Amino acid sequence: MCGIGGIVRLEGLNPVDLYKMSVVLQHRGPDDEGFLLLTAQQQTQYYKGDDTIAALAALSHIQDTGYKIQDARLGLLHRRLSIIDLSPAGHQPMSYGDGKYQLVFNGEVYNYKELRESLRAKGFTFKTDSDSEVILAAYAHWGEACVQQFVGMWAFALYDSDKKSLFISRDRFGIKPLYYALHNNTFAFASEIKALLALDFIEPEADMTSVYEYISFGATANPDANLFKQVQCLPPAHNLRINLNDLKVDVIKYYDLEQQVLNYKLPAEERITETFNSLLNNSIQLHLRADVPVGSALSGGLDSSTLVAMAAQKMNGKTFKTFTASYQEKNIDESYYAKLVTNAIPNAEAHYTYPAINDYWKDIEKLIWHQDLPINSTSMFAQWQVMKLAKQQHIKVLLDGQGADEILGGYYNFAGIYLIELLKQGKLFAFFFEKKQLKTNFTAGINTALGRAGYYFMPTFIQRSIRSNKRLGMNCIADNLQHEVSNVKVPERGGKSYSEQSFLSMTFGLQDLLRYEDRNSMAFSIESRVPFLDHRLVEFSIALHNDWKIKNGWTKYILRKTAEPLLDKEVVWRKDKMGFLTPQKAWKESSKKELTDFINNTNIPAFLNKEYITKLCASEFSDSSHLSEFWKIVSFLKWAKVFNVRFN
Repeated sequence: MCGIGGIVRLEGLNPVDLYKMSVVLQHRGPDDEGFLLLTAQQQTQYYKGDDTIAALAALSHIQDTGYKIQDARLGLLHRRLSIIDLSPAGHQPMSYGDGKYQLVFNGEVYNYKELRESLRAKGFTFKTDSDSEVILAAYAHWGEACVQQFVGMWAFALYDSDKKSLFISRDRFGIKPLYYALHNNTFAFASEIKALLALDFIEPEADMTSVYEYISFGATANPDANLFKQVQCLPPAHNLRINLNDLKVDVIKYYDLEQQVLNYKLPAEERITETFNSLLNNSIQLHLRADVPVGSALSGGLDSSTLVAMAAQKMNGKTFKTFTASYQEKNIDESYYAKLVTNAIPNAEAHYTYPAINDYWKDIEKLIWHQDLPINSTSMFAQWQVMKLAKQQHIKVLLDGQGADEILGGYYNFAGIYLIELLKQGKLFAFFFEKKQLKTNFTAGINTALGRAGYYFMPTFIQRSIRSNKRLGMNCIADNLQHEVSNVKVPERGGKSYSEQSFLSMTFGLQDLLRYEDRNSMAFSIESRVPFLDHRLVEFSIALHNDWKIKNGWTKYILRKTAEPLLDKEVVWRKDKMGFLTPQKAWKESSKKELTDFINNTNIPAFLNKEYITKLCASEFSDSSHLSEFWKIVSFLKWAKVFNVRFN
């Protein structure tokens, strides 16, 4: 896990701009720092930064290049968090093929050992034990199609001197971030938005269409949009190719999850559980590959508990540290279940953190700075505290359970759409049976789950009307700008079939969760890994018949059956679903003064209704969605302040 960035400028770039970006990305890679400059004459030169390893101390500093600004057409930077091959040989930018290719890479290719052996058999040689060099050799052999061979998470930029182009790629599901901006004759990219904002020609100006969508609906209509006008996000499963002669940019999709699922050939019914178990175990085994200690976040829920149980078994007796957020409020505290998990694992070492409102107020602006964008609730702060604790325990790699709910249907909408599909198929007996069982085993509010699913079958104007009456967001827009809300597009987050709901969950909500995961972990220089998002497991799981996902009122049924031999039955057959929550209601009640003072002393943008937001500070919410919306508005205002955002 690292931080990467680069600039292409036809008239020549200023190397100091690379340095400024690198300083911003320091938290993503404190172990090493490297730079490369390429001239119009195709000459390459490497430079050091403030954190470059001692073995490369002889390099000139990037701020003392001696280059005239017009000489350097391409600049690359890399901040290293050393995870695999900790030696100086893993330094980047990394060269391959006698300098023909140059790479900066963020992420992990987990099957790099298998790929390296395959490439060796084809005549390729290697000087390091890193996965970075495997990417270079794979590109030399397969070209841009190399990404089809990778099992992992990545965002990388690879310069090809023959093609005089920069090839940039992002992993299939967007686990690793990549942002870029094209301004006049300059192209720049980076792992985080704030690194781009460090450049003089990129302004912190808001994209007002995206802002209206976000405030009104909690998401943008385009899942790859962000709230900054000049910054673009490279979508998951896409490559970007830029020609260094004319700055022509091509963005190409290389992977289609829906197509993969459509063409997926499931094994015989009697081998389904065995296959799922094998895919999950193999993914965890690959995700444990590291030359540094590996631990796991543990909420006490089914997903993270299963990961911990399986991973601990593969540690050959080595201590496996887990990290859990705990509270005095028993209605949201999951530490009881987390303890059931770790108490049954001989080599588990459990650690607990206790998020508090005072810590939230102390860290919120720092958290928002790391996130680049607003957060949708205070639960992201619980994850922040978990990462902080893991850092204190000297953990560099942390497993997490993101993705299981999306691929197996763990959210409320899935239960609702499952029941609707039974109705559409005319299976009335199955509908009433499963509805009763879901009410017993999943949620007493199964009618609410049905309503949530049914909402997306309604015409858009009715959806908008319901949203306006039931939620807070639209009312936060100033009265004289309500016409702007009526024009924004409703994000299509809900599907009309179980599989469509899975694809949309992977496209929308998961992207927010992965951003929180990446930024919160990297704030503490930790590489977070998500084994449920191995693409082979994702394709298999989404392709499964719905009865393997919901059965007798139990959601994620196949995962429960897989976990049954490993975990206490109280964990496997839990009927409540939480995650890394925070006591949002209690926090709001105890923070009324701080919240009111913050609103009164903040320069509220003119497009927002300050009077309405001030009233919300004094309001008591019983609806959890309203609470999250309220805290989202608070984080939005903090974001505007932290980044000095301009709203035009």
